[in-house]
Amino acid sequence: MNLNWMVMVIVFMVTLVISILIGAHLPKSVGFIVPIIGGLIAGYYVGGNYTDGIVNGGIPVCLAGFMYTLDIIVIKGNKITASFNTLIYSESHLKLLISFLYVGLVLYFFFGIIGGLLGFAIKERKIIKRILVD
Repeated sequence: MNLNWMVMVIVFMVTLVISILIGAHLPKSVGFIVPIIGGLIAGYYVGGNYTDGIVNGGIPVCLAGFMYTLDIIVIKGNKITASFNTLIYSESHLKLLISFLYVGLVLYFFFGIIGGLLGFAIKERKIIKRILVD
């Protein structure tokens, strides 16, 4: 397993910036495209084997998803957050906020893995040819 820290930092920053820019302008139903793009970048630039694409695509995209979800819930001050801020010390609301963060973390990780695999497959065209021939 090859951890390429430069690629991971680039993927983290690209995914976070695209998430913030797209999240403000596009409907929420297309939000899964951003982590796939981030993972695709990682899988393409890392090379090696498919586990490199998975690790280098999943970890930074997962962290970017956590930061983006944290941005949505805590910083933006939406109506939901404003109502949570009045009762932030309530245990049920705190559990709900943590579950939102966890779901954002897991979804971005899953889609980052998919993107990492796709990026590796694009770079290694032999795999695509094998799939099409077999």
